[in-house]
Amino acid sequence: MATEQGTSIGRTITLLMIFAITIVAIIIIFAYFNGLFKFVTEGAGSASVTGVFALSGAGSTSGNLILQVTDTSGLPITGIQVTCPTAQFATGICAGLQMNYQASPVSSANPLSKGDFASGSQDVQSAPGTNFTAGTIYTITVTFTFGDGTMQSQTVSVAAQA
Repeated sequence: MATEQGTSIGRTITLLMIFAITIVAIIIIFAYFNGLFKFVTEGAGSASVTGVFALSGAGSTSGNLILQVTDTSGLPITGIQVTCPTAQFATGICAGLQMNYQASPVSSANPLSKGDFASGSQDVQSAPGTNFTAGTIYTITVTFTFGDGTMQSQTVSVAAQA
């Protein structure tokens, strides 16, 4: 059988522990929301790419390639290179398609941050002796350089539209 004094001390210790745990929880939440630490690391860079390929005509040798890149990671994108297959396009670098963010090329001086997007368009020519065909899916490779120096390539399939 417990004494009144023992029960009172037990309740006091329990209340002090609850108070201490509450204070620690408040400090952890405050630190998290002030960016002092993260529960999950953001890891490697990532991005999403969308595109449109508008042809000059149904069986044309030229068209306009339009791409949009969105940074979906916590790492800034400091470079973007677009590569087209030389079997289908006259040049493998998509005629110098340049991705712009805030009216300037994406670079280390003008990086793309999480949630931001860059876009670019370029008139392209088909490989010699070939035509672009409306409805055909063309695969474009986009290579990103992130702020930590890592690189990642991603392909985007665009359907040619007349």
